[in-house]
Amino acid sequence: MAPIHLDEIIKHNSHLLPSQPDIAFYKAHGWYITPEIIDPNIIDNAKAGALEFYEGKVDNTLLNDDKIANANYNEKASIHNNEFVTLQKNSLAELGFHPLILATAAILSNSNEVRLFADSLITKKPTLPNAKTNTVGWHTDKAYWPTCSSNELLTAWIPLQDCSIDMGPLFHIDKSHSWKDNVDLKRFYSFNKQELGDLESYLKEEIPNHKEIPMLLKKGQVSFHNCNTIHASRPNISSVDRMALAVHFQDQTNEYKKVFDTDGNLISIGYDQLCRKDKDGNPDYRDPNIFPVLLSQ
Repeated sequence: MAPIHLDEIIKHNSHLLPSQPDIAFYKAHGWYITPEIIDPNIIDNAKAGALEFYEGKVDNTLLNDDKIANANYNEKASIHNNEFVTLQKNSLAELGFHPLILATAAILSNSNEVRLFADSLITKKPTLPNAKTNTVGWHTDKAYWPTCSSNELLTAWIPLQDCSIDMGPLFHIDKSHSWKDNVDLKRFYSFNKQELGDLESYLKEEIPNHKEIPMLLKKGQVSFHNCNTIHASRPNISSVDRMALAVHFQDQTNEYKKVFDTDGNLISIGYDQLCRKDKDGNPDYRDPNIFPVLLSQ
């Protein structure tokens, strides 16, 4: 796919893109909410495409998708998570790679280029108020991406409907991106951890003035967060499915770096198994088939 150009988007849509105060807010708080920038028809088409995706109807197929979350739809499961759906379903790519989303990502990360790093289509089924079966645990995206050199990667979270508090929206811990060097926090991180109270108890003791901010978005709005911002979501206790597409973007500077665990073993993330290797035999985070350039200056 040919990348779109940032200057052209700014020329025609500057009123819908982050202002200097918006950029300053994002840098200070680690998150940002857009105006209603997405046409409802695009969202409706994406939702229809998501339902087709769950039926096994795709436009493109991935190789080695056993290395990522991409299991078949299970009617009995309370939460569904599929990755790289924008590379498999065109209507989801139209939403996830919307020019205003890409331009916002470029402006907030101060980058002349935006590349895909991954995405997740997450659907939460309605559940009982006391259930914890479709909680998404506190985590940072960077904790799952230790092989990324940049701290400016960011995520666009795009609900496919209005998202009210009872639907289990995304929560950001305000300003937590600045805590990235606090190693104690990492023991609480897990996307799949259903109990959120452990981290919350720790924060009450150690950072008592912290704030948890729910992303209560209208259809067409998008929230962005830095890769080091701590976030989670509680169960969907409404009467309808809560569907959202999260798209993770690389800034221009990001590249693969070797990282080793405490036993000295080279760390490899699932995405490393999808992409080609560079001249040194390392995962190439510029592989156009998996990590395409979506926007350039």
